[in-house]
Amino acid sequence: MTPPPDTSRSTVPTAACSSTSTPSPLGPWWTITHHEPYWQVQFSRQTPLEAVAAVTQALPQLLGDTRHAERIPITDMPPDQLATLHLWTVEDRVLTSPDGYCQLIHTPDEDIAWRAWHAFFEKQPLATFTRDAPEALVRNFFAHLAAPTAVERAFADVPLSTQYKHSNLITPVRGAAINPHVDHALAQLARPR
Repeated sequence: MTPPPDTSRSTVPTAACSSTSTPSPLGPWWTITHHEPYWQVQFSRQTPLEAVAAVTQALPQLLGDTRHAERIPITDMPPDQLATLHLWTVEDRVLTSPDGYCQLIHTPDEDIAWRAWHAFFEKQPLATFTRDAPEALVRNFFAHLAAPTAVERAFADVPLSTQYKHSNLITPVRGAAINPHVDHALAQLARPR
């Protein structure tokens, strides 16, 4: 018999919002629930941490705590404009990454109004936002998901699908025999055009 997954729960001081973490191989790892009005945001294990952080950092402002508003801005650009800015395609409420592997799908008439998917994790969405979730959370999430800025990861934290996909470029930061910038430049030369 498998023991139940570890579950942790936290509540913000206003008690209007709570978050639950339930690590498991499939299904959501983290759920943020607002109680009045009811809305929910869920993230899977594969969701980039920067995009999750963008949502959690925006929560206090959306709940009325503006003490750190100047240090943690909320993106005001609509998702379709963010997509165009980062060279994603926009077609019929579907925003698709330049490589075609990631999508943000908007279905405003459904209970789950926003879904972020990645081709390698097709059985579980990266993130879902219910219909009444503030669009500011979706905008902040998508701004960090779509941004082409490279992020630092320990090699063990890079998904296997990314490690072995030829369209991805992984540059060592430390412990490489040569300078990481040289390694990156050489890898770029070897890429098919």
